[in-house]
Amino acid sequence: MQSKYESHRSIGLRALLLVESENFDRDLRNALLTCGYDVYPALTSSHILKVVDNVDPNVIILDVDRLTTDNIHSLHILNEIDPRPMVIFTEFSDQDMIDRVLKSKINAYIVGDKLPQHVGATIQIAIVRFREVQSLKNELTETKRKLEGRKWIDKAKGLLMTSKGLTEDQAYQTLRKMAMDNSQRIDEVAKNVISFMQAVG
Repeated sequence: MQSKYESHRSIGLRALLLVESENFDRDLRNALLTCGYDVYPALTSSHILKVVDNVDPNVIILDVDRLTTDNIHSLHILNEIDPRPMVIFTEFSDQDMIDRVLKSKINAYIVGDKLPQHVGATIQIAIVRFREVQSLKNELTETKRKLEGRKWIDKAKGLLMTSKGLTEDQAYQTLRKMAMDNSQRIDEVAKNVISFMQAVG
């Protein structure tokens, strides 16, 4: 199988096209090329995680009749460790297929339509929606980190206030100065202070 199809009007985006056999239908590949994607075909039976690592695609496109359990497992792992926008194009639709798509975390599910103008719009929307979801996930993760960090800071302040006779503001300023001196986040310094003070009793 050819390793890459380069678009004549490339928009600088790489599409990993996962297909079930080397004799795959070229309609979707051609539509992607028309839309300006550089296309990297690979078999769904290949090591998907390794292929993604090698190609580093901007979007993953599946042109399949069925998703296997191994496919779903690989896509689920990918979504956990290195998420990418994923779109599936298929000629078949039944409840089992829909259930499998939902488990695989795919961003868009298209039945039958491979016209270039529709393919391009579908992928653009999937990429934007994916980025929006990732942004929300990142914000949630950062919010959780700050809340968790606040707990460590409050505990470290309490220990400093008790052991050093400091006011709450003095304890915070002490942690802040230590963080600046060591180029660390203040919650990381707080954890170190707690560990040290607990160790020395």
